[in-house]
Amino acid sequence: MFPPEIWLQIAYHIPPHLLADLYAVNRQWYDMAMNARYRQISFAFLNRGMLHDLTRLRDPAVARRVRSLHIHPYFVKEILDKAVHEPQPPLSPHSLRGKLSGLFRDHGHNKRLARRSRTPATLDMDNPAELVKSVVQVISGLTNLSHVHIAWSGLDHIHDLPVPFLAAAFRPSVLQLSLEISLEKTVDLLSHTSALTDLEELDLFLRLDHQLSAIEYERILVEHVAPAINRLHRSLQKLSLRLCEPVDLAPLFDSLRHMSCLDNLSISIPTSAPHLGDPAGFGKFLDRHRYTLSHLTLRATELSGPGLTVADEEPLSAWVNDALSFLSGPVKLRSLEASLALFPVEAAAVCLGHLGRTLTSLTLTGRYLTYDRVDELLSAVPRARLRDLRLGPVTLSPQLVDLLAERLPALRQLALLVRDVVGCEGDLPVYYDRTEQHDGQIGSFFMEMEGRRYGHWGLRAIELERSSFPYRMQYAEDYKELFEGCVPSLCRA
Repeated sequence: MFPPEIWLQIAYHIPPHLLADLYAVNRQWYDMAMNARYRQISFAFLNRGMLHDLTRLRDPAVARRVRSLHIHPYFVKEILDKAVHEPQPPLSPHSLRGKLSGLFRDHGHNKRLARRSRTPATLDMDNPAELVKSVVQVISGLTNLSHVHIAWSGLDHIHDLPVPFLAAAFRPSVLQLSLEISLEKTVDLLSHTSALTDLEELDLFLRLDHQLSAIEYERILVEHVAPAINRLHRSLQKLSLRLCEPVDLAPLFDSLRHMSCLDNLSISIPTSAPHLGDPAGFGKFLDRHRYTLSHLTLRATELSGPGLTVADEEPLSAWVNDALSFLSGPVKLRSLEASLALFPVEAAAVCLGHLGRTLTSLTLTGRYLTYDRVDELLSAVPRARLRDLRLGPVTLSPQLVDLLAERLPALRQLALLVRDVVGCEGDLPVYYDRTEQHDGQIGSFFMEMEGRRYGHWGLRAIELERSSFPYRMQYAEDYKELFEGCVPSLCRA
């Protein structure tokens, strides 16, 4: 019999949906299959899967396997809608509602399980409060829960019914919390963050139900959202903040205290005014954390606008410049990531001008970058410090490789998203069709590169990916052999 470590190594290479079918092989496989099956649970709709999970998770031996919980309280709306719009005929034991009503009934063969889970002997499915109470008990039994994702926006007519079971997921074992929530609903839910004593990551995606005035939204940000985040200041290491539409978050930023453990910050800035409100709010928040913050991710979003194309990028670039002007000194960032799909290249250049001096890792992806753009952006990055660069899409040319080797001699890891390949910078790419480029141009690149040798370049790894389908580069092995010949340090890695 193999030791458990061997079985775990084998299981690691088996897809979870196949692993769950191998529970009957032996005791070790049963344990691994059950872990795979119940590692992640979702409660959203009253279907057979949710009913099965609610039943099985009453058993502590099953409940302890859950690590990740996703909750969308739509099922409360389903129950309310049935109660309001449908007559109440006698329940058939074979109907869905009949099965729901009997779900928690203590039949003779299941008395021991019912006592262990302390679930009520009966559940009236016409009473949403009873369902909520039972779901609270199930979630409260998930003793090893570490990641919680809650989506709660709209659904106005269910009022605060979900709060008890949503708050039941707030426990000291939770390390990661993702909230996609209407700002109006934070008043009831976020008061419970005091239970999250060891939370390390908070992803907050704020929506608006458009029920309140701007003054009321500001009051909620200051009196409810800010205190909820501030209660996490002893443990919070990563904060991600996203908006569905522009909101003035300056009062929130002004109300957030210094978080001594905050190492990673991700901010999505709406492309439309007022973006995140007064730029001083975000700028001063960033300044308060300039000694602890190591990783910064910046994106632009336009989730409520007419589309994904931004007509005028200048206002957002100006907003970013204004925000960073409130830094009173250098931010000791090691890593900066900017998703350029909507984030202006000019704004990325501004960020590098303010934040680039200490960077060892840089990611600039999401928009095609010309040779001149790459030259402009890298001019703000110190030659001696940058170790890791991910860039693109770009046109791969010998001149681009020359530029990277000259500007970044200390670079160790390079990843390029390649749109096309040319033998000389400025050549127009030629395609057979939409996916395969003309072999002659690729051959010209190889011929030009074979005469180059970058003996001073300390590169240890290079990764080339197509930026569109198919994502694998043509002649991938040939590129690998080519660069190993041009960059001696690749062979020594």
